[in-house]
Amino acid sequence: MKKCDWNICRSAAVVAVLALSFAVRGGELLDCGKAKPENVILHTPEKRGQSVRIESLEQRDALRIDWDCARSGYFEFQLKPGVKLPEFRTAQIRVRAFIPEGGKSRNFNLRITDREGETFQFTRPLAAEDRGWREFAYQIDAGKPKAGSWGKRANRRIDFPAKLTGFASDFNSREGKGYLGIGAVEIEVLHSGLPLQPQLETGSPLQILTPERKEAPGISLVNPRKEKAEGELFYRVADAFGAELENATRKITLAPGGKLLFPLMKPKKFGVYYVDVRFRENDPQLKTFEKQYRYCYMRPAGPTPGMAKGFLFGVCSHPQGLSDRDLELEARAAALCGVKIMRTDIYWERIQPAPGRWLFGSFDRVVEAFGAQNIEVQAIYCYLPKWAVAKEWKPLAPNYKGKPRPDYGHWRRFIRAFAEHYRGRLRYVEVWNEPDHIGFANFPVSEYIEMMKIAYAETKKAAPEMSVLTGGYTGMPGSSPKMREKDHMTRTLTEGKGSYDVLAFHGHGSMSSYRNQVDRLVKMRRDLGIEAPWYANETAISAILIGEMKQAETLFQKFLYSWANGAIGYNWYDLRNDGFDPNANEHNFGLITRDFQPKAAYAVYNALSGTYREAEFLRAVRFGGNIEAFLFKASDGRLLLAVWNNDPGCDGTPLCLSGISGRAEEIDLFGNVASLPVRGGQLVFKAGRSPVTIRLEADAAELKGAGEFLKSGLVFSVTPGRESEVMPEFCNPTARPLELELNWRPPAGVTLSAVGQKLKLKPGECRKLPLKLTAAPEFRSPDSRPAEMKLELVLGGLWHGELCYPVRTVVWLETEMPRTPVFVLREAAQVIPFAPNVPEKEHLFWKGPADLSAEIRLAHDRQALLFEAVVTDDIHHQPGFGAEVWRGDNIQMALQLPGQKGMWELGFTRLDDGKSEAFVWLAPSGFSADKAAGAVRLETSRDEKKKQTVYRAAIPFEAIGLKETAKKRGFRLNLIVNDNDGEMRESCIGVAPGIAENKDPERYPIIKFR
Repeated sequence: MKKCDWNICRSAAVVAVLALSFAVRGGELLDCGKAKPENVILHTPEKRGQSVRIESLEQRDALRIDWDCARSGYFEFQLKPGVKLPEFRTAQIRVRAFIPEGGKSRNFNLRITDREGETFQFTRPLAAEDRGWREFAYQIDAGKPKAGSWGKRANRRIDFPAKLTGFASDFNSREGKGYLGIGAVEIEVLHSGLPLQPQLETGSPLQILTPERKEAPGISLVNPRKEKAEGELFYRVADAFGAELENATRKITLAPGGKLLFPLMKPKKFGVYYVDVRFRENDPQLKTFEKQYRYCYMRPAGPTPGMAKGFLFGVCSHPQGLSDRDLELEARAAALCGVKIMRTDIYWERIQPAPGRWLFGSFDRVVEAFGAQNIEVQAIYCYLPKWAVAKEWKPLAPNYKGKPRPDYGHWRRFIRAFAEHYRGRLRYVEVWNEPDHIGFANFPVSEYIEMMKIAYAETKKAAPEMSVLTGGYTGMPGSSPKMREKDHMTRTLTEGKGSYDVLAFHGHGSMSSYRNQVDRLVKMRRDLGIEAPWYANETAISAILIGEMKQAETLFQKFLYSWANGAIGYNWYDLRNDGFDPNANEHNFGLITRDFQPKAAYAVYNALSGTYREAEFLRAVRFGGNIEAFLFKASDGRLLLAVWNNDPGCDGTPLCLSGISGRAEEIDLFGNVASLPVRGGQLVFKAGRSPVTIRLEADAAELKGAGEFLKSGLVFSVTPGRESEVMPEFCNPTARPLELELNWRPPAGVTLSAVGQKLKLKPGECRKLPLKLTAAPEFRSPDSRPAEMKLELVLGGLWHGELCYPVRTVVWLETEMPRTPVFVLREAAQVIPFAPNVPEKEHLFWKGPADLSAEIRLAHDRQALLFEAVVTDDIHHQPGFGAEVWRGDNIQMALQLPGQKGMWELGFTRLDDGKSEAFVWLAPSGFSADKAAGAVRLETSRDEKKKQTVYRAAIPFEAIGLKETAKKRGFRLNLIVNDNDGEMRESCIGVAPGIAENKDPERYPIIKFR
């Protein structure tokens, strides 16, 4: 990275510190004389005869508001996106305003909107002497504001965070015209009501630490008060894997205006580091300050000059409504980690708020801000102003709120104007977002195809060089209940052929789900003869419930799997978290947090960019088993092998790679490089669940995956009180005889027939070693955190390391329904909350077993899987049917059967009219979801006195392809019980993770039949 680039970040850091000092001591919030008129939203200005502009009034720039008293009795406007206020108990806001002689204003009112959407209007009457430039002061008590207020969740107090959102004025006459001007707005915090707030110091507003920075990171504490502060400071630093690096507790006495800085250890390895800080003051009236900061130690992969070359490294974001500072920080954050493409909505309603009125300013500033960092903008033609809705539009789903279809004429003119305006500045445009999703496009595929044809024709007329993408498809047909037309994608690709250059595809969710969808997509393109390339232009997974490290691993896997399967680019969704709620899905997709702190995924994206930028995909490398490995050629000529292990029964396995002519290195997810020993042209390394890159000096044609030393698929499943047998199979994929040494270490409660073993294998030989396990009667291995079997393995002089295998407790099913439940769901650890974690939603939080719990029993009758659930639920509520039943009270069951490609997801529901309904959301390839649902026999009942709902179902083996081999070998089963008391899907309680948060069958219990 250039030195001047980093200086930009340093200057921005100074701005951030100044903003912080203003937030505490007071200072200018904004200068309306420098505001952009497009960020000032008047209420129905044409109807009211009102307008805004910047003008010099008595030699001072002001935001001038003009009005016609005869057409309205007041004006009001909203600042977009609003100006964030510092948190306070009491404060004074001072506004400089120009009141002309005969200005027609009766008062001048300031508006604040808080966290809950409650808006407060503070009124200042105007006196006769209030003429010319005047300063108006508003005394504000956040706990007891003397103001009018409105909002759905109004509680008559200002709940922070809060923003200054606008001004208003009532007129003193209904005749003539008037105006006023607004200048600078300042705040003085009289009493913050807050403790001192320690800050993380890295020298960057993005909390990025580079190897070039000599200073260590640190914790700073500033006392802006007029009296000394005393208290206790605690801080703890941990890496992305949870390993603690340091902690300290310090007694603090800080004089007025004083500052302390506590240096932290300089990191030795690239990655994300979490700094937990707590400061408790001696004053008992002050709250304890607690916050988790993070910083990323990395060598920035960007910014790089020019447009993107080769595979497109992209992200998605929503930057149009951001302040200038936040827009610049987003663009900078994207550039530093190597992003070259930023996908975003156009928002037609912003650009053309009325017929004939064009406002490109908000999108221009996005193109300019990201362009300054050499990042291209990928624009989505969407959505639409109300005036542009087609008069003949009929919703595909009348009872569902979804985006309407535009009038074709208005659509045509909008596309042409946009393409003309941005010719030469944009390379990619996309026709709508997720047109197969009823929430984004509540109109049929036939109308979408017409929209796409119009968009393609008008774009090419205005800007022939632009590439036109189909709307990004939600997923493959049947992968989401919001996809109402199963033939939407196939019809678009075939009937719309010639009206798109690139197929855009999404496929959010886990890697296992994405792999299945991409495989189907590749096959569909081949079967339909589609030559247009495809682009994974919005796909990710939220960190909620799976954690930030798993999110980061998924980024690496989905990115390179897309590339290896023919995609021309990959956009992660999204650049920045949409909010701060740890329980809200949309608030946890970002590479960085809402307040611009790096997540693990940010460090991984940076390492991907630095390692793979301008690389060339060569081929998949076959090792066998559950290993996925993809070979690339880097821009410097070295080979890059991306590799990971999908075996759910092991944390990794040693592999042999042959044909290496020079050095070999392992690059971890964060970009740390370690040398690997090469012996006789062969490399032995461990491929784990966490992906790595092996960088090699070799001839790609000579490089081969020799194979595994331990066959995949080894599962340690035990029955308490009984003996089980597993049969690990060891192989020698090398060209020489190999001696292996094994040392097994079982978990407490499990004994082995042999702990230490040795064997010699000839080149190419494989041998099975029977191993008997006996589990104590009381042994249990929870599916959420299973016990582990460890193997210390020595492969001659080639490799020495440890492998870990989860030990699963088998669930055996009998031919009679058991009296004792197979699964009991009544613990807080089994609950997944969906209600926002805010005080006004507290009534939706899980209160205990009486709120929601269940007893689950399973059996079989040799022809069907039998299921019974007794659910305790204080209120039974099911407003929907079909694909939407997961929103109400119902049960979702997931199954993964051996030999099937994909998984089953079934729903069992008691509808509000008392009828029972079985539904199938997901079915493996080759199976009909509708046919399977029709074969399920389901009965339900409800006892209001006991507050219990009973579900009994029989699932025919034939309907789901459950064969004899699966009954003996075992299959995976999981379920959740959803809860909706009438307001929303507030929570669910489940057997194991892997349904609600993402589809992950590897975490499900193992079921076998007797």
